[in-house]
Amino acid sequence: MFAFGSGTLQGHLLAGEERFSVEVDEEDRVWYEVVSLSKPAHILATLCYPYVQLRQKHFARQSGQAIRKHLSAAK
Repeated sequence: MFAFGSGTLQGHLLAGEERFSVEVDEEDRVWYEVVSLSKPAHILATLCYPYVQLRQKHFARQSGQAIRKHLSAAK
């Protein structure tokens, strides 16, 4: 398994963290996971938070599709 994570620092518009992990199991299946936890930490972020959540979900979908495309091309 390979994984990495990051968290926001004090003063950032959002408070939260993200983790990305990729694992290949015994049957050579690839598992990809994105975990993102965040909340607004500033009034501006509170106003924009619905958009931020949409972008986070969009990234998760797009990155999963990119991995599937890459793995399909590698076969």
